[in-house]
Amino acid sequence: MADFIPPADDAKIIWLTNLRDTIDAHATTLGISAARVTQIKAWCNDLVTQINATNTAKQAWLAVAATKATQETTSIGGLRGEINQWKANPACTDAIEAALKIVGSGSSFDPNTYKTKISAQVVGDHVLLKFGKGETDGVNFYWRKKGETVWKFLSRDTNSPYNDHTPLTTPGVPEVREYQAYGVLDDVQIGLASDIVSVTFGG
Repeated sequence: MADFIPPADDAKIIWLTNLRDTIDAHATTLGISAARVTQIKAWCNDLVTQINATNTAKQAWLAVAATKATQETTSIGGLRGEINQWKANPACTDAIEAALKIVGSGSSFDPNTYKTKISAQVVGDHVLLKFGKGETDGVNFYWRKKGETVWKFLSRDTNSPYNDHTPLTTPGVPEVREYQAYGVLDDVQIGLASDIVSVTFGG
């Protein structure tokens, strides 16, 4: 049996606000005391406040993470260029490389060109997203409706699969959703966008 409380935060705010604003009209019929009505409204208000605070913190984190990712690209790119010159210098010995910790690990993994692989399928009332981690810590998922140009951050996950419970934009109207993802390493989004995958989600 489907739960009457929406799993997604945006839909949950709508549900909580409606319950808070309509409970007075039905309290007498349902035998709910004034004290219980007050408690019910407090539960609704408190959770809405915390959801909004979480969303604000998430957006702030995304902004900081994006700035860090840009600096990561600039700094690491500059350092790689410098170190490649050192390594090409005949005076650079194995001992110097060891002291500077610039000895290659032998791995072909390159965080600048890493491209994760994802897949999507509709399973019941949600979209199941599978992904490969490779040498990363996880992925950042983004989504949009087909025809839109702006990608919206969906979630970060460290273990496949991720279950997307985002509700339909218009209840009862199926929509084609597109997904893509980036690898994440040490809390930094890295590499290239995955290939875009799409599904038709009916709710």
